Amino acid sequence: MGDFVKDHHVPVIQVQLNLRFAPGDGLSEMAAHQKEFQLFSPKHSLKSSFALINVAPPDSKDRRGFFRYLDRLKDVGSNVEGQNGHDAVIAALKDNLESKNPMPVYFTYHVATRGNIKVEVSTSTPVVFSPVKHVTISLPTLRKD
Repeated sequence: MGDFVKDHHVPVIQVQLNLRFAPGDGLSEMAAHQKEFQLFSPKHSLKSSFALINVAPPDSKDRRGFFRYLDRLKDVGSNVEGQNGHDAVIAALKDNLESKNPMPVYFTYHVATRGNIKVEVSTSTPVVFSPVKHVTISLPTLRKD
């Protein structure tokens, strides 16, 4: 997220997201919000949805930067055919939260290379000490050199 958010805020955002979609109460709450409010849908931007669930850095400059980063995901690809990165994240969250048995969601980051910047959505067991399967959403970042 280099140019958008200070490095020390990136892990904070990751923890916020992973707690909001964690197994148990976090996931149940998000599924209920999805059912009632359709937080994740093509009608809403990722920026609006994350703002509503209060996932963002604490200071206003980095908060604005994070929301710009989310909007920029509209300009990158994804490993989901026919969807840009922004729409792939929304669709993954929507489909999962509306499913009969929603899985927890794990957000992570990967280093993208110029010319190959994309969001990656998969199902995996990303927490090394847990056998629980998650919808895994990996967001692209470029190293700030």
